[in-house]
Amino acid sequence: IRESIVKACQHDMRYWHRKVPLAFFADRVSVSRVTGYSAYYLMHGEHPLLPLDLCDMSFLVHGFTSGMSSADLLALRIRQLERHEEDISNAATVLREARFRSKAQFEKRFERKLRHKFYQPGDLVIVRNSKIEMSLNKKHKPRYIGPFEVDRRTQGGSYVLKELDGTFIRKSVAAFRLYPY
Repeated sequence: IRESIVKACQHDMRYWHRKVPLAFFADRVSVSRVTGYSAYYLMHGEHPLLPLDLCDMSFLVHGFTSGMSSADLLALRIRQLERHEEDISNAATVLREARFRSKAQFEKRFERKLRHKFYQPGDLVIVRNSKIEMSLNKKHKPRYIGPFEVDRRTQGGSYVLKELDGTFIRKSVAAFRLYPY
């Protein structure tokens, strides 16, 4: 514990007393080499939920490697628990960049599905007959109804249609059911 506190202080021992509770907490949640479990797990029967799991799920501290000494591991855990501003800002930039990359990848992958085609008033459309989709005898029923003329697009995204003679259809129709005529 003492060695991990010294490493966490980065050899500036003026504020060692601030690191002691973090060092003991990090020791309790770290897996023991003897038992293969953390002291917290042996006491409560479940893995500990760390404060950074609750608020900063992407909180990263660089330096974790395989084959570390216990003191180095505890020093890095203390640094994690301290939540330095520079670590939080680095984690935020990494997270922001990853989200933008993920967004770009998603938009590229689903480019054809994300393309929105809005029908203009006066366009002729046919309506998919979704009423028959779950019926067993749908083979001989009409899949599409129409043609209809688009009157306007509602604020929610559905369309108000009218017959070709100008008679309005009472219910609006969802956009995914419309196909150009």
